[in-house]
Amino acid sequence: MINTLKLKAAIVEAGYTQQTLAQKLKMSPNTLSFKITGKTNFDIEEATQICEILGINDGAKKAAIFLQ
Repeated sequence: MINTLKLKAAIVEAGYTQQTLAQKLKMSPNTLSFKITGKTNFDIEEATQICEILGINDGAKKAAIFLQ
């Protein structure tokens, strides 16, 4: 299960909005919103791409966001 608050904070800290992140991921803002809120799941490739885009390199931080 994803930690929604930590992911939203990471998005803001990196200077993105959900809409701009969705564009970078080549998905609709609605799809990203559903994934962030846990209505659908991120696959490993999407989680990896998000970490790369947001500059999240620390394994503990990745786990705190995506493995809660």
